[in-house]
Amino acid sequence: MTDTMPEAPSGAVADKYVTNFRDNGFTHIPNVLTAAEVARFRNAALDTIEREGVAAGMGMGVGRTGIVTTAQAYRKPGILRELARHPRVGAIAEQLSGISLRVFNGDAQIKPPGDETDTIWHDDLTFAPLRGRILLNAWIALVDVPVERGCMTFVPGSHRRPDPYRVPLSAARENPNSFLFTGWPQLSWSPRLTVPVRAGDATFHQWRVGHTAGPNRSAEARIAFITTYTDAETTYDPQPGLELPGLTAGARLSDDDYPRVAEFG
Repeated sequence: MTDTMPEAPSGAVADKYVTNFRDNGFTHIPNVLTAAEVARFRNAALDTIEREGVAAGMGMGVGRTGIVTTAQAYRKPGILRELARHPRVGAIAEQLSGISLRVFNGDAQIKPPGDETDTIWHDDLTFAPLRGRILLNAWIALVDVPVERGCMTFVPGSHRRPDPYRVPLSAARENPNSFLFTGWPQLSWSPRLTVPVRAGDATFHQWRVGHTAGPNRSAEARIAFITTYTDAETTYDPQPGLELPGLTAGARLSDDDYPRVAEFG
């Protein structure tokens, strides 16, 4: 696996965002959704989470965050499935990565007001049972997310850190609050960038960049939708505790369960 990516196709966003993504491992793109889309998807997120929300899984037993999420909304008929397959968001993701992608996951997420728990510092690769060229997340704000509401913070350029390429999932389970900086001590001294976003904005980050999200000290819920994309040719690489039903090691992901961005219309 490598972090060297081909030239990106043009068209979805300005080239400066591609450069930011390649150099820093993430980029912030304003106005990815229109105001009307934000309102429609936000209402759907609130309704779906009220009916079938589940506790988020990134706590790793630490801090007991109150984040609630939908359960595989990208697979279920409805408005949120439309957002997971949004043609513009998918086009941006492919432009940033420069390769053909498919959706690996997509869910709405709410962090309630007064939730003082930070998301653990992590990279997404540690929690991905995949082998491919890239995995990236589009973190789409459905409300304004200033610093006090728990926006994202990144370690710029941390996707280019030296080996080990990834740490075992067991390391994250044993030391959830420190595994990123234990595995790569040099990151402790790296600058960090906090990125507040407006409703309709999105941050896109790739799977090796270190990141966290802060507590929600505001009086309003933080509402976002996270679509996860991966290389269209990615294969299943099971990790202990991260198995996908119906797949064998080395198998490619199916188009039915993990649709290709090229199929969005």
